[in-house]
Amino acid sequence: MNHLARPDPETVYTITQPPRVSVPAAPYVPVLPAPAEAPLPGVELVTLPGGVQQWAYVHHASAPVHVRGGGQVIPAWAKTAALLMWSAAGSAALAAYGLALAGPWLEALAYTLVSFAVAVTVVAFVVRGLTSGFRRRGGGGSTTARATATATCRTVLGGKVTATATAIAHNK
Repeated sequence: MNHLARPDPETVYTITQPPRVSVPAAPYVPVLPAPAEAPLPGVELVTLPGGVQQWAYVHHASAPVHVRGGGQVIPAWAKTAALLMWSAAGSAALAAYGLALAGPWLEALAYTLVSFAVAVTVVAFVVRGLTSGFRRRGGGGSTTARATATATCRTVLGGKVTATATAIAHNK
């Protein structure tokens, strides 16, 4: 005995049909018989959109083919260097401009440092000469030697700087 899943007679769904629209049909082209054998090695029989069958070379897309432009692949280090050239050139130009502005001040600073080094060297030689001379004599009494060196230079802001070094030697 068959039991109905729903005892009530109301309709669960309605079947509708889509409206009929005229679809343009492709013109009929009679199919010409193709030869049974391939005329050239590597060709296949294909059907064109118009319905005509032709022999053609068919490339089966199995893997993407990389196409080179005839040259070599650019290495990663060359790409990185090319990208960094702009910042390196800008940094070098900015450094050159800064040195051009600071050139006279750096020159004055160099002369001051050289003068100070010469003054310290002279004082060291004078003190060494005086102390070694007194030791040789072996005479009595105490001796005091004093040497002073002075260096003067202009500063970055146009002021004047003077450096003085004094050395005092005592011999007893």
